[in-house]
Amino acid sequence: MKKNEFSESEEEFELRFYSDDLAEINSINESRYSDTESDSDSSDIINRSRKARPIESDTDDTGSSTTEEDDWISITEDGYRPTRINYSIGPKSTGPQISSNIFEPIQFFKLFFTKPLVDEIIKETNNYAKSVLNSKNLTKDSIWQTWHDVNEDEFWAFIGVILNMGTMPISNMQEYWSTKHNSRIPFFSDIFTRARFNQIFWMLHLKTPDSGSKNLKTHIQQASIFLDYIDSKFSEHFIPGKNISLHESIVTFKGKISFITYNPIKPTKWSIRIYAMVDSETGYIYTILPYYGSITSGNLIRPDLPVSTRIPLHLYQKLLDKIPEAQGYHMFTDRYYTSIPLAEELMKVKCYLTAWKDKRIMSLLSTWNDAGMIDSKRILQGGKEVNIRKPNVVVSYTNSMSSINQTNQYTSTYCFLRKSLKWWRKMFFWGMEVCVINSYIIYKIVKKKQNEKPLTHLKYVKLLIDQLINNFRQERSRASTSSSEIRLNGKLHEMRRGKKRDCIVCSNRQKKGERHETSEYCNTCPDKPRMHLGDCFSRYHKMKKYKYCKAVLKLPQKRSRTIVNNLGVGSSP
Repeated sequence: MKKNEFSESEEEFELRFYSDDLAEINSINESRYSDTESDSDSSDIINRSRKARPIESDTDDTGSSTTEEDDWISITEDGYRPTRINYSIGPKSTGPQISSNIFEPIQFFKLFFTKPLVDEIIKETNNYAKSVLNSKNLTKDSIWQTWHDVNEDEFWAFIGVILNMGTMPISNMQEYWSTKHNSRIPFFSDIFTRARFNQIFWMLHLKTPDSGSKNLKTHIQQASIFLDYIDSKFSEHFIPGKNISLHESIVTFKGKISFITYNPIKPTKWSIRIYAMVDSETGYIYTILPYYGSITSGNLIRPDLPVSTRIPLHLYQKLLDKIPEAQGYHMFTDRYYTSIPLAEELMKVKCYLTAWKDKRIMSLLSTWNDAGMIDSKRILQGGKEVNIRKPNVVVSYTNSMSSINQTNQYTSTYCFLRKSLKWWRKMFFWGMEVCVINSYIIYKIVKKKQNEKPLTHLKYVKLLIDQLINNFRQERSRASTSSSEIRLNGKLHEMRRGKKRDCIVCSNRQKKGERHETSEYCNTCPDKPRMHLGDCFSRYHKMKKYKYCKAVLKLPQKRSRTIVNNLGVGSSP
């Protein structure tokens, strides 16, 4: 038989199959409709039936008499028992993987935000500042005239100031240095001047990409190198428990970038996505996966599967790379990732899945739970308790996914939120906040093992800020223009001659006839004030309130240079 003849007969068979099936369904519907019509008082009701999709079967036509119920299995509370895989991670134990001599918040924070990382950021920041300032012609009054390289103590203090801004948000960052009595916060001006903080903030740099390359992979290195580094530290210092959750974090950004995502139904519509695997019990963020568009999609495992399936598999593979002996883990996801292929692929690597499908009719997918029910209490309005029965899978899901809410609370409560035109700056401050959150979670676990009450999140952050700043205070050069300190110091003052101007002591332009000029001025005082030799000079350098107006005896001025002290007048040799 020719190939085209085979295809035509096959098409005719399918057409006849569908036609027969539809005819049978229509006859059933007509009989139901006629029965309903006879019992109903209204003759205008039209019964609309949906098209039925035939279910293909491997059996022949002789077995077509079997009913639809024979193809389905009714699941009861005791009718389904999933395959059990013992949870194991080899010789290691779950929880923090740190030394026993770590007690202080700054020690926990530096597990992730390490000294080598800070040294690299300082190096990039100083190099970037030099390249920018060397290419510009600075004005005399520019704040960049006072720029000097950032050192380690100064950068740790800068991080502390940034964290403190997150605990007390103000719309305008410059208001932290306000001198008004109703908004002044001494902390910030005690650590940095506003100009110096702005210098570090604007020159902050993580990685200088190749200026001649327009490759997106090169462009994202401004943030990817930093995020990859802290991601490696997250998985190095912690092993999650049996239950793990998939979390999607967003970094608000409205700038122009190719991998920005838009979700019109969310409060934050424009954002950069970061996927994370979270320990369900503690909320610890074990590993992260920033979404850089096609670059991220191209690097995910299993390109034959949908992206929504590849993301959980990729994150779990990162866990297996760190813990090859791991098995029996239980992953919880929301409806975006829920699919049968994901459950099948995870079972191949001995990982369970429980997922939620909360659109229209609620559906749940689980390779761990059975169909059993469990008694639960619910508190109604007014404090009344009622007993209700819930499926085991629902209780398991809600208990394990609650860590997502805890993580979201940590990341949104004391975070540093500032608009920026540079996307990588937003990613940097987000990564820094995650380092604080993970350090706090490990701190709480350690304190509970020591039977000590841990600090609250806010108190922990405040103590961390104090330890980051330590005793750092920006060096401020004393203003040499303070005339009140120099003019009354009792030391020798040098007088010189210049252009005539009003005497600072005896001249008063507000009254007629009391304007007095002199060409002599004090070269030692910072303002170079004009004054007459003799009484005016003596009053200015001895009295706090030196101003007076009266006729001045003009002394002969024969020499161009005179040395005067506070005890009298003398001529220079």
